[in-house]
Amino acid sequence: MYAMDFAQVGANIQNKLVEKEMTQQSLADALGISKQVMNKIIKGSKAINVKELARIADILNTSADSLLTVGEEPVTADSLSFMGAIHDEVTRERINLIRSAIDEIHMLEELLDD
Repeated sequence: MYAMDFAQVGANIQNKLVEKEMTQQSLADALGISKQVMNKIIKGSKAINVKELARIADILNTSADSLLTVGEEPVTADSLSFMGAIHDEVTRERINLIRSAIDEIHMLEELLDD
């Protein structure tokens, strides 16, 4: 079965990075994009096209098929593997605030690296 959302594809890319002992920065450099854009791809908040997927698969020495395959536990916006499902709106809002803060930290790190 293939992923229907970019978050699953991003999770698959991240898993391959870990497996290959590569960083998001090294993949971003190989693709000629910023670490910030790479982070958005990994999080699933940036759509990637077939050409980009093929380049990523080539760099990671894997198939595009493996990056599109859904694992046993699909990635959802409402789940955190160590916490389980989020059922109330207050917790969801708090997590979204934390995610936003982390995104801003990543952007600041990108500015410092330039």
